[in-house]
Amino acid sequence: MINESPKYSDIIITARKLFWKHGISRVSIEEICREANVSKMTFYRFFSNKVELGKTIIDNIMDESIEKYRSLMKQDIPFEEKIRKQLLLKFEGTKEISAEFVKDIYSNKKLGLHLHWQKRADEFTKEVRYDYIKAQNEGFIRKDLNLDFMFYFSSKSTDLLTDPQLLKMYDNMQDLIMEYANLFFFGVFPRHNEKSKP
Repeated sequence: MINESPKYSDIIITARKLFWKHGISRVSIEEICREANVSKMTFYRFFSNKVELGKTIIDNIMDESIEKYRSLMKQDIPFEEKIRKQLLLKFEGTKEISAEFVKDIYSNKKLGLHLHWQKRADEFTKEVRYDYIKAQNEGFIRKDLNLDFMFYFSSKSTDLLTDPQLLKMYDNMQDLIMEYANLFFFGVFPRHNEKSKP
């Protein structure tokens, strides 16, 4: 199988590291091959172009996130603790992420990766939505919170994370992502940490 090939893994690991640091558009196939110590012929055996490689990396990121999320939600701990751990996962997952990478995913229409990202994000959101409806019914999320608004607000994060004015307010992309995540997550809990009545 292709994904069991060491060369395939080398390309994926190297490209993810380079894309994370410099963005996708600024990294060339030649640079990926040089850093991964593979030939261009080997690269093209696995990927038709850099965009296809980008989609594979997006899929890997999403699959890892979903797996970690499901594992966390199965834990026998309070819902609020699950949210705190979710934030820690997000913190770990966004370490050293560059503004260029975020822009290339969300707003570089030439690359077209935003459509692939959005498709995967929508699939994940359906699962999260189900869990949040259940948590709200059980009183762990504010009863007066309109979950439709919450998920609509969440869908607008792409606009915020690529806003040049907002980016100027933070030293790095991770600080902005975590500020947004804290605001988003901790706005859902019942006031004064009191469990809402079901």
